[in-house]
Amino acid sequence: MSIAKKGNITLLITLILTSVISLLIAYMAISKLLKPGVSVSLENGAKQKLQTSSLTIGILTNSSNYNDLAAYLRSELGNKVQVTIDGNESISYEDVRNRIVRKEWDIVFALSPMLSVAAKENGYTFAARMFPNNPSYYQASLFVKSISAIQSLSDIKPTTTIAFGDFNSASSFYMPTYDLFGKTLRVDMGHRGQKIIEMVRNSEADVGAAAYDAVKNEPNLRVIHLSRQIPGSNVYLSPNLSNSDRETLKQVILNAPASIKNKANYDAGQEPDYSYFVKISQKAEEVLRCADFQHNPVDFFCSNNTIAQNNHNLGNTPNIEGRINGWSHQNANTEQLNLSGRDNKVYLVVIPRQILNQIPGASNLLALQGKDVRAVGVTPREIGKGNFELKITQPNQLVVL
Repeated sequence: MSIAKKGNITLLITLILTSVISLLIAYMAISKLLKPGVSVSLENGAKQKLQTSSLTIGILTNSSNYNDLAAYLRSELGNKVQVTIDGNESISYEDVRNRIVRKEWDIVFALSPMLSVAAKENGYTFAARMFPNNPSYYQASLFVKSISAIQSLSDIKPTTTIAFGDFNSASSFYMPTYDLFGKTLRVDMGHRGQKIIEMVRNSEADVGAAAYDAVKNEPNLRVIHLSRQIPGSNVYLSPNLSNSDRETLKQVILNAPASIKNKANYDAGQEPDYSYFVKISQKAEEVLRCADFQHNPVDFFCSNNTIAQNNHNLGNTPNIEGRINGWSHQNANTEQLNLSGRDNKVYLVVIPRQILNQIPGASNLLALQGKDVRAVGVTPREIGKGNFELKITQPNQLVVL
């Protein structure tokens, strides 16, 4: 065979191989464009399998933002896994926290750093960041109408009305109250961010508390104070799921198409450090431990730090009921509640903060103030003259009535 013929054959083979490789590359690119979110399934050649037969997605916003995610999970996990959405924009933080405590939600879109902390302390594991296009940390703000005479915190008086969020809201309660130490003012609380903005706009409140990003571009509002940095919120997976289910779910969630992740407001990222934020919230609770939010105006300080104690003989009582009347921080990890018993005795309820976060209805120390509770199966111990201790070691030992 001549050299020319050999060269032509070699050239032909090269052209054929190049064409085949080009077709394969084009096919893979087109497949990825057509199905951008199913890489896990394609690599494994089958639907992802879970040990659980149902999944509940817990949310605090409009459920329409999560319908596509639910449909995607059904397509990835197969028909044997039932996927439901629970929650909406009107659900209270307290209800959400109780559902987290009871492990009713398998996938939690926490929305709030306070709820993220509650999820962590109830054994949930980090899966993804919420608000991935925003910085990892943000600030709370106190704001007024642009025409308001209030220029700074020093202008706040006992007649000033402030609109607050829920006890469990970082930006609309915890951080602002920390900065209001020493003040006396009227409080209207329990509102979501948009409602607070409307209340200030409509002069139903003189001051509002909300995340800075929610009000910074409002032309008719003016920010008078910014808080310390607040860590963002995240997506968490329930401890009731097996380790393998959590790993599979995390990968499937993160491999979702970008349009689904954008709509559900999450993506991959690092979990922020909550340790400093927890310390700030504890300081806020310490500032407010004498505040009575049932009556206006509210003092954001303690005028009398002395806790009245009565000296009574201690009888054997299997269940002790009474009302929470103040608290203090025993140390960084332990709280001490003052319980005025129905038996006219005074008890000091010692409870680790992590256990407190696992008790339905005990979202935080402020929410417990004035609540009736029952101590179950705890033997009182006399620790001093007229001073009796109830040491809580399990979440089921303290019931909020």
